[in-house]
This record gives sequence, structure tokens and C-alpha cells, in this order.
Amino acid sequence: MKAVVTFGEVLWDVFEIDQDTYRRVIGGAPANLAVVLARLSVRSRVIGAVGADAFGDALRALIAKEGVDVSSIARLPERTGLAFVMRRADGEPTFLFYRRDTADMMLTPKLVRPSAFRGAGFAVCGTSTLVGKNLRATTWRFVELAARAKAHLVVDLNVRAHLWKSEREMRSRIAELVSRAALVKASTADLDALGGERFLSKIRATALITAGAGVARAIGEHGTVEKRARAARCVDATGAGDAFLGGALAVLTSRGAFPGTPGWRDSAVFSDALAVGHMLGRQAVSKVGAVTGVVGCKLP
Repeated sequence: MKAVVTFGEVLWDVFEIDQDTYRRVIGGAPANLAVVLARLSVRSRVIGAVGADAFGDALRALIAKEGVDVSSIARLPERTGLAFVMRRADGEPTFLFYRRDTADMMLTPKLVRPSAFRGAGFAVCGTSTLVGKNLRATTWRFVELAARAKAHLVVDLNVRAHLWKSEREMRSRIAELVSRAALVKASTADLDALGGERFLSKIRATALITAGAGVARAIGEHGTVEKRARAARCVDATGAGDAFLGGALAVLTSRGAFPGTPGWRDSAVFSDALAVGHMLGRQAVSKVGAVTGVVGCKLP
């Protein structure tokens, strides 16, 4: 089975459990995604950075314990990033980031090496690493090496408009990245921030779109497939999208469904991908932490 390589932030999510009581769990979409894949017995590897400190060593060790290949997680002199997470009554999180000049923000192109893509079928990155000059150059190094290794690019549209200097720059840079993708995962909120249907019409890649009321669609060479999730009580929505994408990619990878293969044009494969994505999303929101509730899951 091919591997999945993820790229970007690796940090601790620190949750307020009760007054003066906090819990740290694996955080950062690339790390969350890699852990979900590993728990589904899909080989996964993370390209990122942590600090050469106690927090970084503990985080790297915990991700490795999950079965994820951490050989491409660099240890840098800067501190390990933190994100404090507060939750509303409905489980929706708000984040307070401590990531100014932290290790995950200092990842440079030279730290993304060709060996990280060995045996990879999919290479996954988000859009937030396009904001700063340093990480933007590193993102394009990731894209370049993925293409060279014939790993199919997956772009997770995690649109954070407040990070950008202008809406025009945001849309332009994200559109450029999406133009290289084989698969794009987006929420309707992400698409709305980028221009809605107009932006969607520019996506030539297969698209996995999550909407309100637990609806998800897969649009591509296989046609359009729609699946609705069962209702679930939301304790913490952190990482729900990462779990959904992990479930979908696990199905595609395990079935050998890559661009140019029959599976990529098979609506039944994408129907299963959405179903497993929904299942893992429900598990993810059931407990505090992006990957805490994603346990005991198996592929159909």
C-alpha cells in the first residue's frame, strides 16, 4: 500500500478542561491527519518541525508511538508551538496561538527532502502555510518534490482570511496551489471565503466538500456522490475535518484509487470514502482533542 505524506504545523493543542486544569494533546492538521491514517493501518509520514525542547521531544515521541514516521520532523532551536483551545457549549473551538517564531514556523525548504516522498501515493498540505514568505517557499518545495516523486497532491482548504494582508492575495495564492492538486478538500465556508461557486468552478481536481447538516459531496471524474452523516453529539469539533479527510484518504489509498486508475472513476469508492470520513468525523467530535476519540475504527 502507498504511503501518505503530510506537511505543515506540528504542535501541542492545550485544552482547558476545568478551571485551572489543562490537557495537552497532539495538534496541527498534518499531525492529526497522519495519526488518523496510522490508526487505519495506512503508512503515514509528517514533514514538520518541533523545538529541541522537552515539549518537542514529547510531542515527536507521542506521534511516533502512534505508528507515524517522524523521521522528517526536524528538531529546531526555536520553541515548540502551542495552541490553547477553548470550547463553546456546542463544542466549537476558539484558538489562542503561541506560534510567533516557533519551530513549526521556521521550517525551511532545505528541511523538505526527497527521501520523505519515498513510496508516497498522496502528499497533503494546507493553505495556511502560504501566508508567510518562508513557509510559502517551503510549501512550494513540498509541491515540487511531491510532483517529482509522482505523489498526488491533496490540498486542504483551511482558509483563515484574517491571516492575509488582502483578500486578493489570499485568493490568488490559494488558486495557484489548488491548480496543482489532484484532490481538494473544502468546507462550504472555505469556498465562500474564496468566492463560492466561482472558485469551485476553477477547481479541476476532484473535490471533497463538507457542508452543513452533515452533508458531504465528492465531485470528480466519478460524477457527484453525496453522503449524509448520522447526527452526533459534539463535545469538541477540533480536528473533525482532519478525521474526515483521513478516513477518505485511507479508503482511496487502500483501494489503490489514484488519478489515472479505475478506482478514481468509481463512484462506489468515493461513496465509501465519504462514509468512512463521516464515521471518523463523528468519533473525532465525541471527545476532547482532535484524535482522542478516533479509536477502534476499521476500513470497510
